[in-house]
Amino acid sequence: MASKKQYVCTLDEKTLDKAKRELNEDPATRQVHLDKLREMFNSRPDIKFRSDDAFLLRFLRCKKFNAERAFKTLVRYYETRRDYKEIYGNFVPSHMNHILEMNVHYLASGRDNEGRRVFLFRPGCVDPQKTNLVTAIATSIMVLEKISEEEETQVNGVVAIGDFTGATMGHATALGPATAKKLTDLIQNVLPLRLKAIHYVNQPAIFDAMFALFKPFLGEKIKKRIHFHGEEFGNLHSHVPSNLLPAEYGGAIPEFSNKELTEYLLASEEDFIENNKYGFPKSKDALGGESIGADPATGLKGTFKKLEI
Repeated sequence: MASKKQYVCTLDEKTLDKAKRELNEDPATRQVHLDKLREMFNSRPDIKFRSDDAFLLRFLRCKKFNAERAFKTLVRYYETRRDYKEIYGNFVPSHMNHILEMNVHYLASGRDNEGRRVFLFRPGCVDPQKTNLVTAIATSIMVLEKISEEEETQVNGVVAIGDFTGATMGHATALGPATAKKLTDLIQNVLPLRLKAIHYVNQPAIFDAMFALFKPFLGEKIKKRIHFHGEEFGNLHSHVPSNLLPAEYGGAIPEFSNKELTEYLLASEEDFIENNKYGFPKSKDALGGESIGADPATGLKGTFKKLEI
């Protein structure tokens, strides 16, 4: 079970005021919305919901404290974890360690002028002939899921930067439209995050073909938040402060390094393991244990749990 630790809001006065204005969050009625959301769990007894306040607030905030919309997103969160096995099949940081060693991802230690997290990814660092590109995508989702725990990030949101240096037709082929659709679904409809902007830099000629995989699945809101910069970092700096960026992007950080990010994720191994316990039960859990199932010689064996009809 998730920890029963009492929720204590960590937002400062300025951020809490922003949450009131933009997300309809009111400390006086926060618990009422949480209780309303938890009551909806009864309509889906097939799902094992994580129910601690801190977790549920991620979904309420991203849906502006509309409990009905938050519940739909929460259900979708568990559905994608069940259905997108190529991403969530082994969703723990230790399984992504080989991707982390490739220095694909960067998370700025500070925040921009609006309090947003800045996350940068470099898909071209992954050789699609040697490494499963979907695992690199899963690592990106893991980073976003981890920072979604931060209350300040829940309110202020995230800015993503995609550096496509080194991207080739091999990357586009390895990605494919099906995976592009799933990734877009996760970013737009599932993860409890406010994605405030996406910036693309160093786009090669093949980029148009890669972006074409995603474009049909993008909503109008996201499309309006996408910016293309090529190799013009001055324009990027008008959106993202240069003091948050590595030197490769005209920034003040001496080098691109994900050492802190790697340590941040690996230290959270047990948290991911715990969170993975929720959702749709595996068949062995639903039927009463691993010994339940078909016996080649005698047919069904074991004792099925009582089913409510």
